[in-house]
Amino acid sequence: MYPKRLALLALSTALALPGLAIAAPGNGNAFGRKPVTTTTTTSTSSTTSTTRTTTTTTTTTSTSSSTTSSTTSSTTSTSTTSSTTTIPTCLDGSGPLITLTGTWATSYDNRALLDLTRLDARQATFLPSPTDLYPLNLAGGSGTCVSGGVELGQYDRSLTWDQMHTMNNAGVRFENAGVTVENVRIDDVADGIRPVAGPFVIRGTWLSYVRDDCVENDHVQPGLIDDSLFDGCYVGISERPSLAIITSGYDGRNDLLTVRQSLIRLQPMPGPRGGLPTDFGNGQFFKWSDLATHLELDDNVFLAEQVGEGGASTMGIPSSLVGCSNNVMVWLGQGPYPAPLPACFTVTTDRSVWDAAVATWKLRHGVVP
Repeated sequence: MYPKRLALLALSTALALPGLAIAAPGNGNAFGRKPVTTTTTTSTSSTTSTTRTTTTTTTTTSTSSSTTSSTTSSTTSTSTTSSTTTIPTCLDGSGPLITLTGTWATSYDNRALLDLTRLDARQATFLPSPTDLYPLNLAGGSGTCVSGGVELGQYDRSLTWDQMHTMNNAGVRFENAGVTVENVRIDDVADGIRPVAGPFVIRGTWLSYVRDDCVENDHVQPGLIDDSLFDGCYVGISERPSLAIITSGYDGRNDLLTVRQSLIRLQPMPGPRGGLPTDFGNGQFFKWSDLATHLELDDNVFLAEQVGEGGASTMGIPSSLVGCSNNVMVWLGQGPYPAPLPACFTVTTDRSVWDAAVATWKLRHGVVP
């Protein structure tokens, strides 16, 4: 039903990346592959391996009897073998490698990437600002890997939605197909990640204080958002094309966006759209249109503190939902959740559900408290 879905799922499977290390802004920019110790315990009947650090004991009891007494003795022994493995990333591909290091106050703008280029930004820090609107702005060949990097926005955090939106900025923007963005840390920008082409994969990313859309998919491209923490969005995901985009012929109705094993929190921010500069407000989880993609939601946790500026009706799930399982909505506002949710959602008013999910995500990604 969705022509690009098979290619996207194949890309996703090839780049399955649980357990990758991500550092918070205050902890430097040690992004990328994290060595994982694998403990293997061997007995006479089986061998058990795991990709996480575990302690497993195999107990063997031997019994001996003496002909001169009735005493029975038991001996316990443990056999443990340890090995270290490394979880793969898209950097393990075979395409051209570009390594970015140091601090960037100006944009890395490359519109001539070769196919399968690997962009290693694990040791790079970018400073988005009013004079650096697109710290990573990419185009060219397909299959680009963008791995790691910290973006620390230099925008005044008290700017209103309109002031940030007028500057029209984004942490990562790309125009090439088949891009994977993994393990990027972005804070204080208008839009977090802006795909212009697809299919795309966003995995292991940590976004915070995103003043408009955490993912602006207004070109309605097929994609996968996997194992990501969006801890502070004005809008979660946008698929509302502008008139110019519509006129250019973009139409996502035959494509699919999947969001799985991710956390998305709406954060009230100063000067919301249509509000006063002294107001604090947020938008909605999904800003959708009639040309948007089909949507699948699996194993996600959402949090909202209040109704979005667009009203209660905007707080629901798009009608283009085609697959859904095991999602949790944490609601901290007044009364019941303001919009109907499908049966694949459980609603709770317990903030600790969100906090525990965030703590688990950070632990899994090697974030130092």
